Amino acid sequence: MAGSVPRSSGALPPNDAERRARTLVLAVYILYGVGFITGLAFIVGVVIAHLKRDEAPAWLRTHFTFQIRTFWISLFWGVIGVLSAWLLVGFLFLAWGFVFVLVRTVKGFLRLNDDKPIENPESWGFG
Repeated sequence: MAGSVPRSSGALPPNDAERRARTLVLAVYILYGVGFITGLAFIVGVVIAHLKRDEAPAWLRTHFTFQIRTFWISLFWGVIGVLSAWLLVGFLFLAWGFVFVLVRTVKGFLRLNDDKPIENPESWGFG
């Protein structure tokens, strides 16, 4: 995989710092899922991602970056949707924001579950 960040060396088990960072990445994905029920969970998740990104191993840093961008890009689509809702087209932006967060959260979780980094964490698309 060209340009991707490798996970910690293959045969060696992850160290405690990597295990803790991986747990926090998983927690943020869970918080984003819970965020569909209560918006406060999104905010808690993005705060964790911002605070812990620089401490994480490179392959997990891609997940934190992906999570941070998921939050800010979805906020952008949400604001555009709310501001244009009176034109009715805003509801399409809101629906897009919902799908955007859902797909990126599931994709990120699956990549984490496979111990893989996010290939393009700074993407405006689905990564």
